[in-house]
Amino acid sequence: MPDLVALLFGALIIGVFSYERFNKATYGGRRQLERLVDLLTPDKLRARKVVFHAYTFYALTMLMIYFFLCAYAEVIPYLGGPDIVSDTVGASQLPTAPTDDADSSTTGFVPLPNSDSVFWAQPLSSETGPSEKRNFLDIGIDPSISLTIALIIVGLAPTFPILQRFEDWMRSAAHRLAGIPTRVIGAGEDLQRNSIQIRDAGDPGNDIPKNSLLIPRGHWERITHYSTAAEGQLADPQDFHEDLDLIFAISSWILDRKLKLANASQREEFDKLEAALTRRRDVLLLELDEKSSYQAGETLSSSEHSEATLEAETPHEGNGAAENSASREKKRASWERLAEHADHLADDLCILLALYVEHEIIISEATHKRSDKNTPSSVRQQILAKEKLEAFLSDLLNEHAGPVHSRSHAMLTILWSAGITILLAVAWSIFPGPYESALQSGTPGNPYWRALGYATTSFNSFCIPIIIALALRDGARQTHRWRNMSQSHWTKKLPQALLLVFISWAVATLFIIGLVLWRSAIESGGWSENQRTVWTTLRSSFEYNAPTPLRGAVLALILVVLLDAASTMSRSAVAQKTQAWSRGWAIRAAIIMGLCGGATRFLTSWASALNRSAEQPQLDAIDHGLIAYAAIYSSILGFLVVFCIAEALQNQRRRQSGAHAKASQSTGHTPAKSRTAAS
Repeated sequence: MPDLVALLFGALIIGVFSYERFNKATYGGRRQLERLVDLLTPDKLRARKVVFHAYTFYALTMLMIYFFLCAYAEVIPYLGGPDIVSDTVGASQLPTAPTDDADSSTTGFVPLPNSDSVFWAQPLSSETGPSEKRNFLDIGIDPSISLTIALIIVGLAPTFPILQRFEDWMRSAAHRLAGIPTRVIGAGEDLQRNSIQIRDAGDPGNDIPKNSLLIPRGHWERITHYSTAAEGQLADPQDFHEDLDLIFAISSWILDRKLKLANASQREEFDKLEAALTRRRDVLLLELDEKSSYQAGETLSSSEHSEATLEAETPHEGNGAAENSASREKKRASWERLAEHADHLADDLCILLALYVEHEIIISEATHKRSDKNTPSSVRQQILAKEKLEAFLSDLLNEHAGPVHSRSHAMLTILWSAGITILLAVAWSIFPGPYESALQSGTPGNPYWRALGYATTSFNSFCIPIIIALALRDGARQTHRWRNMSQSHWTKKLPQALLLVFISWAVATLFIIGLVLWRSAIESGGWSENQRTVWTTLRSSFEYNAPTPLRGAVLALILVVLLDAASTMSRSAVAQKTQAWSRGWAIRAAIIMGLCGGATRFLTSWASALNRSAEQPQLDAIDHGLIAYAAIYSSILGFLVVFCIAEALQNQRRRQSGAHAKASQSTGHTPAKSRTAAS
């Protein structure tokens, strides 16, 4: 199998089989999910788009590790892994340049005679010299190494501890960035502090209300009977009563499927969870029926319950006070145990509701149907039950539609920026690419290789920082730690901006330098064992290549500020925005990127001049021309990317404004649920 085909096939293996590893739970031991953890995999705890973003981050990280281990396979034994290379070490089968004696041998870390064509100063996809006629598919990595490393990463082959611990940490980090499971746990806890209020203000406390709200008569009788029977037996009877209201209401509406909900196909994924909750409800009802001596059609009034309790507690002949006290304590403990079970079931039903809101199975309707005298009773009760449920979930529904949980537009931004970057790179390689290549290497080169080189370099320098920055923004938004860049005070957003730029620049720089060093091994035929030469050349490569991805980090910061500004615009402001708003953003971005492109190319040229002449480094006319080309290219790219994304954001915001124009009416709040014990 050709080297390149094997490398890509290994990447495909990781893309296909890594999802199973990503979907393993990393939240074992959490009290809130210990009863549901076997039924809730990570992909069910967040919306599909959020899970997709988290998995993309995880898969890309695993692919970067895969490519690194393939290129530098000789480091695996030093990490505690198996010696899979045997007689072949990564790029060791690369052709070695013919030499006359040992003293004249060249390595990947010795500059070529022409100082203007050292490997670290060339495009990543340039042509090889005429003395090395290589097959396009031969990249110097043995196919068995590529496939073995891919199987190790996805767990289909024995792995080694360092890689396994790193995979566990990366999976946990991806889950945390996506709010798995903290988002659902937090939402469930917020619901637990609310009361569902299924009775209207004018309804009597012990009778079945006139509006049944799709709750069967037997359930209404049980609520009254259990609450009456538990009087004097619980530390917080009001909390128990509210748990009963929640259990019977959600059981009828959700578990018994009496309330019509949206997104039926998505709801099917939670059938096992609903079945488990239904079984637990039935068991709880059997225990409560037995404990309270409930019979269908019979309910205890408060006076009857008081008389029964007094009679049960009156000392009988031959019974001592100690026996009566022990009996009362035992009875009280059994009621407390049942109340605890009811509380756990109510908490889990709140998690179910939070999941259904997250997956848009329960949505807030802009307008509700109004019933009149001719409306059938079942339809009227359906409308009233939906209003009660939305009132209970009002905070969660409003929060789910709020700015923190609104669409981040990360995927839209990545697709637009990557598409424009690659198209502009290919167009630039046609003109004026030949002139820029002639200034840099002395020859225009092959147009196809030149286009590939420009596209690869532009993707690494611009797209990777943008992807990293947007991933950081999404993760911080999900954990409520992101400060809006267009609204926050400069003392809060400046550290955030610097951290964003630094991390995105650092990751892209590591990626670029790794590719440059790997390319040097391909062209020079192996790695030198002289550590001093290695670090010297690594320093030179860093000085030459590090300034370039800084342009992508600056462009990523501009896009993040643009996304934050667009997310905070009101609907009326969106309607008033015209193309001039997009042009304004694009012109400012073009100016900033032009200055950044010229400055970073100046640093690159200065580093190259230092390596040519450390005593008196000077920039010549060629360097000035390359600085001008970099400034022009960066300016054009910044204008096009920002303008197109600004227009796309405006278009989506206008459509969302039209779709949700009537969804802002208030549903009111429910009183807070008491969790304090009675004194």
